[in-house]
Amino acid sequence: MKKKRIALVGNVNNNLFALMRHLRDLGYDAHLFHRPENDHFQPKADTYSLDVLNYCHSVTWLNKGFHRVDIEEVKRQLTGFDFYIGQSDEAAVAYKAGFTLDVYYPYGSDVYKYAQFAEEYTLKNKMGALLKRNRRTLLKHMKEGTVAKYLRGAIIHSKYILEESRSGGYDEKMQAIPYKGKYQNVALPFIYYKEYEELMHGQHADVHWRTEIDRLRKENDFIVLYHGRQEWKTVHNAFTGKNTHHIILGFAQYMKRHPNARALLCMLEYGSDTVPSKKLIEELGIEKHVQWFPKMYRKDIMYLIHNVDICSGEFKLGDLVFGTVVEAMQMKKIVIHNRATELYTDKYADLYPMLQAIEPEEVETAIEFAVNNPAKIKEMGEQANAWIKRYLVQEPLQHLVNIIEAKN
Repeated sequence: MKKKRIALVGNVNNNLFALMRHLRDLGYDAHLFHRPENDHFQPKADTYSLDVLNYCHSVTWLNKGFHRVDIEEVKRQLTGFDFYIGQSDEAAVAYKAGFTLDVYYPYGSDVYKYAQFAEEYTLKNKMGALLKRNRRTLLKHMKEGTVAKYLRGAIIHSKYILEESRSGGYDEKMQAIPYKGKYQNVALPFIYYKEYEELMHGQHADVHWRTEIDRLRKENDFIVLYHGRQEWKTVHNAFTGKNTHHIILGFAQYMKRHPNARALLCMLEYGSDTVPSKKLIEELGIEKHVQWFPKMYRKDIMYLIHNVDICSGEFKLGDLVFGTVVEAMQMKKIVIHNRATELYTDKYADLYPMLQAIEPEEVETAIEFAVNNPAKIKEMGEQANAWIKRYLVQEPLQHLVNIIEAKN
Protein backbone atom coordinates (compact mmCIF):
# COMPACT_ATOMS: atom_id res chain seq x y z
CA MET A 1 0.00 0.00 0.00
CA LYS A 2 1.33 3.44 -0.97
CA LYS A 3 1.98 5.50 2.13
CA LYS A 4 0.01 8.71 2.25
CA ARG A 5 1.70 12.07 1.85
CA ILE A 6 0.62 14.57 4.51
CA ALA A 7 1.17 18.33 4.46
CA LEU A 8 1.19 20.10 7.82
CA VAL A 9 0.71 23.82 7.22
CA GLY A 10 1.62 26.19 10.06
CA ASN A 11 3.60 25.59 13.22
CA VAL A 12 2.43 27.62 16.22
CA ASN A 13 4.66 26.82 19.22
CA ASN A 14 6.19 23.95 17.24
CA ASN A 15 2.87 22.09 17.57
CA LEU A 16 2.74 20.66 14.07
CA PHE A 17 6.47 19.90 14.04
CA ALA A 18 5.86 17.45 16.88
CA LEU A 19 2.83 16.02 15.09
CA MET A 20 4.84 15.63 11.88
CA ARG A 21 7.38 13.51 13.74
CA HIS A 22 4.70 11.28 15.23
CA LEU A 23 3.19 10.77 11.78
CA ARG A 24 6.55 9.96 10.22
CA ASP A 25 7.13 7.36 12.92
CA LEU A 26 3.86 5.77 11.83
CA GLY A 27 5.06 5.49 8.24
CA TYR A 28 3.43 8.54 6.69
CA ASP A 29 5.40 10.82 4.37
CA ALA A 30 4.67 13.92 6.43
CA HIS A 31 6.12 17.36 5.65
CA LEU A 32 5.90 20.64 7.56
CA PHE A 33 5.45 24.04 5.89
CA HIS A 34 6.07 26.95 8.25
CA ARG A 35 7.07 30.60 8.42
CA PRO A 36 10.58 31.48 9.66
CA GLU A 37 9.25 33.52 12.61
CA ASN A 38 9.84 33.35 16.37
CA ASP A 39 13.27 31.72 16.57
CA HIS A 40 12.44 29.82 19.77
CA PHE A 41 9.46 28.18 18.04
CA GLN A 42 11.32 26.98 14.95
CA PRO A 43 11.85 23.21 14.48
CA LYS A 44 15.56 23.54 15.33
CA ALA A 45 14.52 24.59 18.84
CA ASP A 46 12.78 21.29 19.52
CA THR A 47 15.21 18.63 18.35
CA TYR A 48 18.77 17.43 18.82
CA SER A 49 18.68 15.78 15.38
CA LEU A 50 19.46 17.31 11.99
CA ASP A 51 17.85 14.55 9.91
CA VAL A 52 14.27 15.44 10.82
CA LEU A 53 14.79 19.00 9.58
CA ASN A 54 14.94 17.65 6.02
CA TYR A 55 11.13 17.37 6.13
CA CYS A 56 10.60 20.94 7.35
CA HIS A 57 10.12 23.60 4.69
CA SER A 58 10.49 27.26 5.64
CA VAL A 59 8.12 29.21 3.38
CA THR A 60 8.28 32.84 2.27
CA TRP A 61 4.58 33.14 1.48
CA LEU A 62 3.93 36.02 3.84
CA ASN A 63 7.20 37.92 3.50
CA LYS A 64 5.53 40.71 1.51
CA GLY A 65 2.26 40.64 3.43
CA PHE A 66 -0.88 38.57 3.12
CA HIS A 67 -2.29 40.31 0.06
CA ARG A 68 0.96 39.90 -1.87
CA VAL A 69 1.22 36.13 -1.45
CA ASP A 70 2.37 34.34 -4.60
CA ILE A 71 -0.57 31.95 -4.93
CA GLU A 72 1.13 29.97 -7.72
CA GLU A 73 4.12 29.34 -5.47
CA VAL A 74 1.82 28.09 -2.70
CA LYS A 75 0.10 25.74 -5.15
CA ARG A 76 3.43 24.38 -6.37
CA GLN A 77 4.53 23.58 -2.84
CA LEU A 78 1.28 22.10 -1.55
CA THR A 79 -0.03 20.21 -4.59
CA GLY A 80 0.39 16.45 -4.56
CA PHE A 81 -0.39 15.66 -0.93
CA ASP A 82 -3.13 13.27 0.11
CA PHE A 83 -4.06 14.90 3.41
CA TYR A 84 -3.83 18.46 4.75
CA ILE A 85 -3.50 19.55 8.38
CA GLY A 86 -3.19 23.20 9.31
CA GLN A 87 -3.36 26.10 11.71
CA SER A 88 -2.66 29.85 11.83
CA ASP A 89 -1.82 32.26 8.99
CA GLU A 90 -0.22 29.58 6.82
CA ALA A 91 -3.55 27.75 6.86
CA ALA A 92 -5.27 30.97 5.78
CA VAL A 93 -2.83 31.22 2.85
CA ALA A 94 -3.49 27.60 1.89
CA TYR A 95 -7.23 28.27 1.91
CA LYS A 96 -6.74 31.38 -0.23
CA ALA A 97 -4.80 29.21 -2.69
CA GLY A 98 -7.73 26.82 -2.97
CA PHE A 99 -6.82 24.06 -0.50
CA THR A 100 -9.42 22.67 1.88
CA LEU A 101 -7.95 21.35 5.12
CA ASP A 102 -8.81 17.88 6.28
CA VAL A 103 -8.01 18.82 9.89
CA TYR A 104 -7.67 22.24 11.51
CA TYR A 105 -6.10 22.46 14.99
CA PRO A 106 -7.01 25.77 16.72
CA TYR A 107 -4.37 27.24 19.01
CA GLY A 108 -6.23 30.05 20.79
CA SER A 109 -6.03 33.58 19.40
CA ASP A 110 -7.01 32.34 15.95
CA VAL A 111 -10.44 31.55 17.42
CA TYR A 112 -11.01 34.13 20.15
CA LYS A 113 -9.38 37.04 18.32
CA TYR A 114 -8.42 36.92 14.66
CA ALA A 115 -11.32 34.86 13.30
CA GLN A 116 -13.69 37.30 15.02
CA PHE A 117 -12.46 40.29 13.01
CA ALA A 118 -14.49 41.68 10.11
CA GLU A 119 -14.13 39.84 6.81
CA GLU A 120 -14.43 42.97 4.70
CA TYR A 121 -12.65 46.31 4.94
CA THR A 122 -14.81 49.24 5.99
CA LEU A 123 -16.03 51.86 3.55
CA LYS A 124 -13.80 54.34 5.39
CA ASN A 125 -10.74 52.17 4.62
CA LYS A 126 -11.70 51.93 0.96
CA MET A 127 -12.29 55.65 0.61
CA GLY A 128 -8.99 56.34 2.33
CA ALA A 129 -7.19 54.13 -0.19
CA LEU A 130 -8.37 56.41 -2.98
CA LEU A 131 -6.21 59.19 -1.55
CA LYS A 132 -3.01 57.15 -1.61
CA ARG A 133 -0.50 56.84 -4.41
CA ASN A 134 -0.86 53.08 -4.92
CA ARG A 135 -4.64 53.23 -4.58
CA ARG A 136 -5.34 50.73 -7.38
CA THR A 137 -3.33 48.04 -5.63
CA LEU A 138 -4.82 48.88 -2.25
CA LEU A 139 -8.36 48.73 -3.59
CA LYS A 140 -7.61 45.37 -5.19
CA HIS A 141 -6.38 44.06 -1.84
CA MET A 142 -9.42 45.44 -0.06
CA LYS A 143 -11.71 43.78 -2.55
CA GLU A 144 -10.13 40.45 -1.64
CA GLY A 145 -11.17 40.91 1.98
CA THR A 146 -9.24 40.78 5.25
CA VAL A 147 -6.92 38.06 6.53
CA ALA A 148 -9.68 37.12 8.97
CA LYS A 149 -11.87 36.18 6.00
CA TYR A 150 -9.43 33.49 4.91
CA LEU A 151 -8.57 32.29 8.40
CA ARG A 152 -12.28 31.89 9.11
CA GLY A 153 -12.61 30.17 5.76
CA ALA A 154 -9.86 27.68 6.61
CA ILE A 155 -11.59 26.89 9.92
CA ILE A 156 -15.17 26.88 8.63
CA HIS A 157 -14.49 24.61 5.66
CA SER A 158 -12.08 22.22 7.36
CA LYS A 159 -13.50 18.71 7.42
CA TYR A 160 -12.52 18.25 11.05
CA ILE A 161 -11.70 20.70 13.83
CA LEU A 162 -9.84 18.95 16.64
CA GLU A 163 -8.93 20.55 19.98
CA GLU A 164 -9.10 19.99 23.70
CA SER A 165 -11.96 21.75 25.50
CA ARG A 166 -10.87 24.99 27.16
CA SER A 167 -12.02 27.22 29.98
CA GLY A 168 -12.75 30.92 30.44
CA GLY A 169 -15.37 31.31 27.72
CA TYR A 170 -13.14 30.11 24.88
CA ASP A 171 -15.47 27.28 23.85
CA GLU A 172 -18.26 29.82 23.34
CA LYS A 173 -16.03 31.77 20.95
CA MET A 174 -15.35 28.58 19.02
CA GLN A 175 -19.02 27.71 18.76
CA ALA A 176 -19.75 31.20 17.40
CA ILE A 177 -17.84 30.30 14.25
CA PRO A 178 -20.26 28.59 11.81
CA TYR A 179 -18.02 25.64 10.93
CA LYS A 180 -19.30 23.09 8.43
CA GLY A 181 -17.13 20.11 9.37
CA LYS A 182 -17.04 17.94 12.47
CA TYR A 183 -15.89 19.53 15.72
CA GLN A 184 -14.38 17.08 18.22
CA ASN A 185 -12.69 17.51 21.60
CA VAL A 186 -9.50 15.66 20.69
CA ALA A 187 -6.14 17.03 21.80
CA LEU A 188 -3.28 17.89 19.46
CA PRO A 189 -0.23 15.65 20.19
CA PHE A 190 2.01 18.70 20.43
CA ILE A 191 5.03 17.19 22.13
CA TYR A 192 7.36 14.55 20.72
CA TYR A 193 8.29 12.84 23.97
CA LYS A 194 10.77 10.39 22.43
CA GLU A 195 13.18 13.29 21.94
CA TYR A 196 13.48 13.88 25.66
CA GLU A 197 13.25 10.47 27.29
CA GLU A 198 17.02 10.05 27.07
CA LEU A 199 17.44 13.08 29.33
CA MET A 200 15.64 11.19 32.07
CA HIS A 201 18.05 8.28 31.72
CA GLY A 202 21.24 10.29 32.10
CA GLN A 203 21.99 10.69 28.40
CA HIS A 204 22.54 14.42 27.97
CA ALA A 205 22.49 15.91 24.51
CA ASP A 206 24.04 19.32 23.84
CA VAL A 207 22.18 21.78 26.05
CA HIS A 208 22.67 25.50 26.47
CA TRP A 209 23.20 26.70 30.08
CA ARG A 210 23.96 23.12 31.25
CA THR A 211 26.83 24.23 33.49
CA GLU A 212 24.65 26.85 35.16
CA ILE A 213 21.74 24.45 35.59
CA ASP A 214 24.00 21.79 37.13
CA ARG A 215 25.47 24.38 39.52
CA LEU A 216 22.03 25.53 40.64
CA ARG A 217 20.97 21.95 41.28
CA LYS A 218 23.99 21.34 43.52
CA GLU A 219 23.52 24.56 45.45
CA ASN A 220 19.81 24.15 46.22
CA ASP A 221 17.74 21.52 48.01
CA PHE A 222 14.48 22.50 46.31
CA ILE A 223 13.83 24.23 42.98
CA VAL A 224 10.53 25.53 41.58
CA LEU A 225 10.35 26.39 37.89
CA TYR A 226 7.90 28.57 35.98
CA HIS A 227 8.97 28.64 32.33
CA GLY A 228 5.96 30.27 30.68
CA ARG A 229 5.26 33.89 29.83
CA GLN A 230 5.13 36.56 32.52
CA GLU A 231 1.55 37.80 32.10
CA TRP A 232 -0.27 39.34 35.04
CA LYS A 233 -0.20 43.13 34.90
CA THR A 234 -0.58 44.02 31.23
CA VAL A 235 -4.13 43.51 29.95
CA HIS A 236 -4.34 42.17 26.38
CA ASN A 237 -7.66 40.32 26.38
CA ALA A 238 -9.68 37.89 28.50
CA PHE A 239 -7.56 34.90 27.53
CA THR A 240 -3.89 35.83 27.90
CA GLY A 241 -3.67 36.70 31.61
CA LYS A 242 -1.97 34.03 33.71
CA ASN A 243 -1.64 35.59 37.20
CA THR A 244 1.97 34.46 37.15
CA HIS A 245 2.78 36.83 40.02
CA HIS A 246 1.03 34.32 42.29
CA ILE A 247 3.96 31.91 42.01
CA ILE A 248 6.27 34.77 43.04
CA LEU A 249 4.08 35.78 45.98
CA GLY A 250 3.54 32.19 47.11
CA PHE A 251 7.26 31.39 46.91
CA ALA A 252 8.06 34.59 48.85
CA GLN A 253 5.64 33.54 51.59
CA TYR A 254 7.36 30.15 51.78
CA MET A 255 10.79 31.81 52.08
CA LYS A 256 9.48 34.15 54.78
CA ARG A 257 8.31 31.13 56.73
CA HIS A 258 11.57 29.25 56.05
CA PRO A 259 14.29 31.93 55.75
CA ASN A 260 17.14 29.40 55.88
CA ALA A 261 15.75 27.10 53.21
CA ARG A 262 18.05 26.38 50.27
CA ALA A 263 15.22 26.95 47.82
CA LEU A 264 15.17 28.59 44.42
CA LEU A 265 12.56 29.91 41.99
CA CYS A 266 13.62 29.80 38.32
CA MET A 267 11.83 31.74 35.57
CA LEU A 268 12.40 32.94 32.01
CA GLU A 269 12.70 36.52 30.76
CA TYR A 270 9.66 36.04 28.57
CA GLY A 271 6.32 37.80 28.32
CA SER A 272 4.83 41.28 28.71
CA ASP A 273 5.44 41.54 32.45
CA THR A 274 9.04 40.45 32.98
CA VAL A 275 10.01 43.91 34.27
CA PRO A 276 7.07 44.17 36.72
CA SER A 277 7.89 40.64 37.97
CA LYS A 278 11.50 41.62 38.61
CA LYS A 279 10.34 44.72 40.46
CA LEU A 280 7.96 42.64 42.58
CA ILE A 281 10.76 40.21 43.46
CA GLU A 282 12.93 43.15 44.54
CA GLU A 283 10.13 44.58 46.67
CA LEU A 284 9.68 41.19 48.34
CA GLY A 285 13.41 40.92 49.05
CA ILE A 286 13.86 37.46 47.54
CA GLU A 287 16.29 38.30 44.70
CA LYS A 288 18.96 35.87 45.92
CA HIS A 289 16.41 33.06 45.78
CA VAL A 290 15.33 33.75 42.19
CA GLN A 291 17.24 32.82 39.04
CA TRP A 292 16.24 34.30 35.70
CA PHE A 293 17.11 32.60 32.42
CA PRO A 294 16.87 34.15 28.95
CA LYS A 295 14.08 32.94 26.67
CA MET A 296 15.11 29.40 25.74
CA TYR A 297 14.59 26.69 23.15
CA ARG A 298 12.43 23.78 24.28
CA LYS A 299 15.35 21.38 23.90
CA ASP A 300 17.22 23.44 26.53
CA ILE A 301 14.17 24.01 28.75
CA MET A 302 13.62 20.26 29.03
CA TYR A 303 17.03 19.79 30.65
CA LEU A 304 16.19 22.57 33.09
CA ILE A 305 12.86 20.89 33.90
CA HIS A 306 14.67 17.60 34.44
CA ASN A 307 16.77 19.24 37.14
CA VAL A 308 14.05 20.96 39.18
CA ASP A 309 11.67 19.51 41.77
CA ILE A 310 8.29 20.89 40.68
CA CYS A 311 6.95 23.26 38.05
CA SER A 312 4.31 25.95 37.99
CA GLY A 313 1.37 26.25 35.65
CA GLU A 314 -1.01 29.23 35.65
CA PHE A 315 -3.40 30.72 38.17
CA LYS A 316 -6.26 32.19 36.23
CA LEU A 317 -8.26 30.44 33.50
CA GLY A 318 -8.08 26.76 34.49
CA ASP A 319 -7.09 25.01 31.23
CA LEU A 320 -6.26 21.31 31.28
CA VAL A 321 -3.27 21.11 28.96
CA PHE A 322 -0.88 23.64 27.43
CA GLY A 323 2.84 23.88 26.80
CA THR A 324 4.32 24.50 30.23
CA VAL A 325 2.34 21.86 32.12
CA VAL A 326 2.79 19.24 29.40
CA GLU A 327 6.54 19.86 29.18
CA ALA A 328 6.75 19.46 32.95
CA MET A 329 4.82 16.20 32.98
CA GLN A 330 6.86 14.91 30.05
CA MET A 331 9.88 15.12 32.38
CA LYS A 332 7.89 13.51 35.24
CA LYS A 333 7.44 16.71 37.20
CA ILE A 334 4.12 17.68 38.71
CA VAL A 335 2.73 21.18 38.50
CA ILE A 336 1.20 23.69 40.88
CA HIS A 337 -1.69 24.92 38.80
CA ASN A 338 -5.26 26.17 38.72
CA ARG A 339 -7.23 23.54 36.78
CA ALA A 340 -10.99 23.80 36.30
CA THR A 341 -11.30 20.08 37.02
CA GLU A 342 -15.10 20.07 36.80
CA LEU A 343 -14.90 20.87 33.07
CA TYR A 344 -12.95 17.72 32.26
CA THR A 345 -14.07 14.93 34.59
CA ASP A 346 -16.72 13.71 32.14
CA LYS A 347 -14.21 13.55 29.28
CA TYR A 348 -11.54 11.34 30.88
CA ALA A 349 -11.53 8.26 33.05
CA ASP A 350 -9.05 10.07 35.27
CA LEU A 351 -7.05 13.33 35.28
CA TYR A 352 -3.34 13.84 35.87
CA PRO A 353 -2.23 14.39 39.48
CA MET A 354 -1.21 17.93 40.38
CA LEU A 355 -1.18 20.45 43.24
CA GLN A 356 -4.28 22.64 42.88
CA ALA A 357 -3.76 26.31 43.68
CA ILE A 358 -4.96 29.70 42.56
CA GLU A 359 -4.14 32.18 45.37
CA PRO A 360 -0.60 32.83 46.67
CA GLU A 361 -1.46 31.21 50.02
CA GLU A 362 -2.43 28.02 48.18
CA VAL A 363 0.79 28.17 46.16
CA GLU A 364 2.76 28.36 49.42
CA THR A 365 0.86 25.37 50.79
CA ALA A 366 1.62 23.40 47.63
CA ILE A 367 5.34 24.19 47.85
CA GLU A 368 5.34 23.16 51.51
CA PHE A 369 3.70 19.84 50.62
CA ALA A 370 6.17 19.17 47.82
CA VAL A 371 9.18 19.92 50.03
CA ASN A 372 7.93 17.59 52.78
CA ASN A 373 6.77 14.74 50.54
CA PRO A 374 9.48 14.06 47.92
CA ALA A 375 8.53 10.39 47.48
CA LYS A 376 4.88 11.27 46.88
CA ILE A 377 5.86 14.02 44.45
CA LYS A 378 8.01 11.57 42.50
CA GLU A 379 5.14 9.05 42.34
CA MET A 380 2.74 11.74 41.14
CA GLY A 381 5.26 12.75 38.48
CA GLU A 382 5.37 9.20 37.15
CA GLN A 383 1.57 9.10 37.00
CA ALA A 384 1.39 12.48 35.25
CA ASN A 385 3.89 11.29 32.65
CA ALA A 386 1.83 8.17 31.94
CA TRP A 387 -1.30 10.35 31.63
CA ILE A 388 0.07 12.63 28.92
CA LYS A 389 1.44 9.71 26.93
CA ARG A 390 -1.99 8.11 26.89
CA TYR A 391 -4.34 11.06 26.64
CA LEU A 392 -2.23 13.67 24.85
CA VAL A 393 -0.31 11.46 22.43
CA GLN A 394 -1.41 7.87 21.96
CA GLU A 395 -5.21 8.20 21.92
CA PRO A 396 -5.40 11.53 20.01
CA LEU A 397 -2.86 10.24 17.51
CA GLN A 398 -4.91 7.10 16.92
CA HIS A 399 -8.00 9.26 16.43
CA LEU A 400 -6.18 11.29 13.79
CA VAL A 401 -4.90 8.14 12.08
CA ASN A 402 -8.47 6.87 11.85
CA ILE A 403 -9.48 10.10 10.09
CA ILE A 404 -6.50 9.89 7.73
CA GLU A 405 -7.18 6.27 6.81
CA ALA A 406 -10.90 6.89 6.30
CA LYS A 407 -10.14 9.39 3.54
CA ASN A 408 -10.21 7.82 0.09
